[in-house]
Amino acid sequence: MLKLINTDFFKNASLLFSGSLLAQIIGFGALYFLGRIYAPEDFGEVETIMKLAGVFIAIGGLRYEMAIVVEEKTSQAEELLRLSLFLNFGISTLIFCIILFFKNTIGIFFKLNDPNLLFGLPVIVWITSSTESIILWYNRVKKFKKISVNRVLFSSSGTLYKLLHPFTLVSGNGLFIGQILAQFLALLHMVYKLPVQLLKTTHQNLKAVLKTYRSFAVFSSPAAILNILATSMPVFVISAFDGQEATGYFGNAYKLTYLPMSMLSLAIGQVFFERIARIRNQKENASKMAHQLVNTLFLIGIIPVIVMLVCGDQIAPLILGDQWEETGVFIQIMILFYFTMFLTSSFSSAFETYQKLKFQLGYNLIFLICTFGALYLGYREGGNTRAALTWFSLVGIVLRLSILNYFFVLFGKNLIAKTIFAILITGVLSYLGFTLKNVMIP
Repeated sequence: MLKLINTDFFKNASLLFSGSLLAQIIGFGALYFLGRIYAPEDFGEVETIMKLAGVFIAIGGLRYEMAIVVEEKTSQAEELLRLSLFLNFGISTLIFCIILFFKNTIGIFFKLNDPNLLFGLPVIVWITSSTESIILWYNRVKKFKKISVNRVLFSSSGTLYKLLHPFTLVSGNGLFIGQILAQFLALLHMVYKLPVQLLKTTHQNLKAVLKTYRSFAVFSSPAAILNILATSMPVFVISAFDGQEATGYFGNAYKLTYLPMSMLSLAIGQVFFERIARIRNQKENASKMAHQLVNTLFLIGIIPVIVMLVCGDQIAPLILGDQWEETGVFIQIMILFYFTMFLTSSFSSAFETYQKLKFQLGYNLIFLICTFGALYLGYREGGNTRAALTWFSLVGIVLRLSILNYFFVLFGKNLIAKTIFAILITGVLSYLGFTLKNVMIP
């Protein structure tokens, strides 16, 4: 029987997660002060722009970078890295031109206090897309320590500036400036001693890999846009309907809940991507590894999730300050959806590994339509952000659990029985948690 714990799988994942954990500790510790230094509107502006950037980052290299890990030939993988970096620059330039002409229109739509912040959007897209492409290269060659250190550098440098910004002579949103600074330093760290000569290529070589992996651009890029739009939809809709204060509340709810979970999910997912790409044709081993992994993720996440579900309205003000009570309510509404995202994200590379890019595109389109409809109807019928997020969360949970079971069909064995059992366990623990809370707090 395949035992992940006795292989280098969890050793590599633990190495990545150790960096993520340290980065999260730094970020969490800083939130106690940042929540008292900056207003919800400041957080809201950064959240809106970063979500906008995320849409373009997802397709910065037209998804050719995703083939870096699965390509068997090192020379071809190098060409894929070069191609993705060139595409990143081209798309970032295009975004700058759009901002130049439509800055005010976009700013009014999202109710931004300072539309000039949008000029940071193409910079963020270029830096982050390039960094992510190079990280995939290091993932291919199993340089997980480098990736881990990079995350700590990103978190510590950005956090330090955000804390010190009020004491500097620099004007503007310190949260936003700190974000760009951290991403720039992270890119420099990734490029340093990169064993690939980025400009040593030819037009013919780039054209060859462009053609070979065009399905990534044709199917995976639209799917990636749809996926990021769907997961970012609450920020966009809240900004447009309720303004930057409510967006700030939601953004910090995300930071206190899914962001920590996503770090672990990303660390495991990167190692899983490399491993499943090698054994994808060995159904028995792939299925065993995937089932062991989902069991581990569920056991890791269930207790913290229940605690946030029951006590989120008390935890958020305790961490961030009294002005963040609404963040706690948003946490309670969204936490079960974030839990399903946590369980799903580690396996999302199955679309690329098993060449199910058309299916991915269709699923992400359905996810986007359904979640946007849930948010819109929530505002229209409920009239407030709480109602909108409740509908979004319910629809999202059903769709995420469905795609998780599809992944396991690809691996060789479905997850239906475990899914039902997990729902029952979560329901029982939630009931017990709320009962205990009512007893302790009459």
